[in-house]
Amino acid sequence: MPTAWKNCLKILKDTVPLTEYSVWIQPLKVSEKEGVLTILAPNVSAVDYLKKNLKQKIKVAVAQYDKNLKIEIGIETQKIKKNTKHATPLFSEYTFDNLVMGTANQIAYGAIRQIAENLKKSPYNPCIIYGGSGLGKTHLMQAAGHLVKSQDPKIKVIYAPVMDFVRNITTSLRHKTIENIKTYYQSADLLLVDDIHLIAGKEKSQEEFFHIFNFLFTTKKQIIFTCDQPPTNIRSLEDRLKTRFAQGLNLSLAPPELEMRAAILLKKAENKIININLNEDTALYIASNITSNVRDLEGALLKLKAFVNFSKQNNLIITKEVIDIALEDLIKPKINNIDINDIQKESAKHYTVTVSDLSSQTRKHHIVLARQMAIFITHEMTNFSLSKIGKHFGNRDHSTILHSIKKIKEKVENDTEIRNEYELLKLKLANL
Repeated sequence: MPTAWKNCLKILKDTVPLTEYSVWIQPLKVSEKEGVLTILAPNVSAVDYLKKNLKQKIKVAVAQYDKNLKIEIGIETQKIKKNTKHATPLFSEYTFDNLVMGTANQIAYGAIRQIAENLKKSPYNPCIIYGGSGLGKTHLMQAAGHLVKSQDPKIKVIYAPVMDFVRNITTSLRHKTIENIKTYYQSADLLLVDDIHLIAGKEKSQEEFFHIFNFLFTTKKQIIFTCDQPPTNIRSLEDRLKTRFAQGLNLSLAPPELEMRAAILLKKAENKIININLNEDTALYIASNITSNVRDLEGALLKLKAFVNFSKQNNLIITKEVIDIALEDLIKPKINNIDINDIQKESAKHYTVTVSDLSSQTRKHHIVLARQMAIFITHEMTNFSLSKIGKHFGNRDHSTILHSIKKIKEKVENDTEIRNEYELLKLKLANL
């Protein structure tokens, strides 16, 4: 390192903020020859930043050592061995076209799409999508990458599962090529980092990521993360990273609602790999029983496909009965000691009536439906006699209770909406 630059660094440490010094000054390669101090930055973005924000400060610092020394700033010409070895490809199926939209992901979808369509002008930087496992965070993030590449193939998109990032940092430290790996990530126009919470507790990886983040943020490059929780809640994550994550757009994903789960099933059933014949009724039936996340829905479809493919029956039609057999361990609710009070509370809540309405004499249509549904479920899930059920529903007689049971049974068999309500209530009771 030239003596002039060593002296310059001492001055810059005192005149440039520490963050700016570590991100922009430290990585520079400097040589001195024939009265010229040549400063090489890792890429075009770094050169632009130095010329715009730090060149004058460098000139002043150098002048204190040698006023006649000229300064030239350029790009480092070192060749990095196959950057692609650091890369993790995007999944081809994770596009916006293959994404099912619903209430659970509507806001996140809109924001991510807007970022992808206005990459260099988006105000949402960084953008963090957080939520439980299997809710579609990675799909949304990678969809942005696909859209950006389709608009301009020259734009550099880097997708980095955070554990791949940690391994790359570890390897580069061992081989003393840390500047190479940092230059690789800093070359991104769009950096996608999956499961950022897993960097917690990994001090060196956090330190290097902090510098990469600052570089990209300062040069107006877009960053999108996924996380399993709000970033501010991550334990063992450095406060300086939490602060930077919090300054961006934080979006949560919720579990998909019933209709969205059914739509996801229908969409994935058409996939060439799965390719099974589901209709809306059977999709709703599966969706009403599997409420957790998209991965569980995919697992159920694969299990159903295996059952259909290896069944001894030719051209097996997928009915509810077939689903009950194929997915028995997934959809059969385990109901223990169901209390009639719980049935009444859940039924009243579902139909937006009061528990006392279920025992009243009113004949308002929506209350009658709620009452009859509660009676039907009580008959199915308890050992109560008809007369005992009647006592819990305003001292109604045996024939009235029997009429309610027959009425709902007919509707469950013939009315898709009522059947879905029945399945949903039953599932809620099973999970109490």
